[in-house]
Amino acid sequence: MLQYTYMKTSFAIIIGISLLPLFTGAAGGPIMISSLSEGFVITGEQDTLPIGGTIAKGFWDGPILKLGGQLIVSASTDSKQISQGVEQVFPSLRPAGKYGFGIVLDANVLRSKTEVPLTVRVEAKNSNGMVIAYTEVHGTLQPKTPAPLTVALSPNTPPSAYYERGSAWNNFSAITFTAGNENVGIQQLTLTRNGGTDADLLNIQIFDGSTRIGTASSFLDGKAVISLDFLLVTPERLSKTLMIKADIDPNANTYSTENGIAIGIENSSDMRAIGMETGNIVEPTNFVPVFGNPMGIQ
Repeated sequence: MLQYTYMKTSFAIIIGISLLPLFTGAAGGPIMISSLSEGFVITGEQDTLPIGGTIAKGFWDGPILKLGGQLIVSASTDSKQISQGVEQVFPSLRPAGKYGFGIVLDANVLRSKTEVPLTVRVEAKNSNGMVIAYTEVHGTLQPKTPAPLTVALSPNTPPSAYYERGSAWNNFSAITFTAGNENVGIQQLTLTRNGGTDADLLNIQIFDGSTRIGTASSFLDGKAVISLDFLLVTPERLSKTLMIKADIDPNANTYSTENGIAIGIENSSDMRAIGMETGNIVEPTNFVPVFGNPMGIQ
C-alpha cells in the first residue's frame, strides 16, 4: 500500500472502504484498493487527495503489460467523477511482488460536513480496449471534526537577516491561525522573545496585511502582551496570517543571525480567543511553540 504523510490542519477526511473484489478466477482478486483509515488533511491551498492500492505483479506483467493493455483507476461520488483516470502504475514501488498505484481526488467536491458516498473503480483493459478484469469498492468520506484553532509558522515567515540598530518596522515572524467549525475571534496575544534582551527591541507590533492591529511598547521579562485594537475574526475552516514586526533600539546589542533574536508564541495559553457562535474560550490543540527565524543586529 502506498504510504502518504500529511500536515495536520483544519479539515480532515477519513476514508473507510470495504474491500469487495469482483474478479473471477483469482483468489482475492489481482487488484486491491486499500482501505484507508488515517485522517487525510485538506488545507485551503490543496485541491487533491491521494488514495492508494496495489496490483499483483504477475497480473500486471502478464495480461496487461505484455499484451499492450492498460490499467485505469477512477473515483466518483453521486455519479460525478472526481478524479482523473490514471493509466499507469509506478514500477519503482514493488511491495512483496505487487505494484503500487495511486489517484488523486478533487478535494473541492469533498469539502462537506456530511458524509459523501465514494466509489473507486479499477479496470484492466487489453490492447483492444476490452475490460478483462475490474474491481469496484464503495465507501464514504466522513468529515472529521477539526481542531477549534490551530497555530503554525507561515511559509512566508522571513528568513534570518541582519537589521540595523535604530531601524523600524522589521519583520520577525509570520504566524498562521486556522479556525475549526466556527468563526474564531482573537482578542489578545502574548509574544515571547528568544535571544537578546528586553532593551534590544521597541514597538512590537502585529499586522494583518498592511493594517496594524496591536502594539506593545517593549518586552518585559521576555514577554510582550498585545491586546488587539479590535476582535480579529478568523472565518470557519479558513486561515489568517499575522506578521510580527519590531523596531531595533539605537543602543541595541549586536548579534549574529545564529545567536539572534526570534519572536513567537510559546504556549497555547498565550492567546485569548473565543468561538463567535458559542462564546466559548478557544485554545489551540496539539500546540507546539511557534517561532520565526532568529534575526541578527548590526
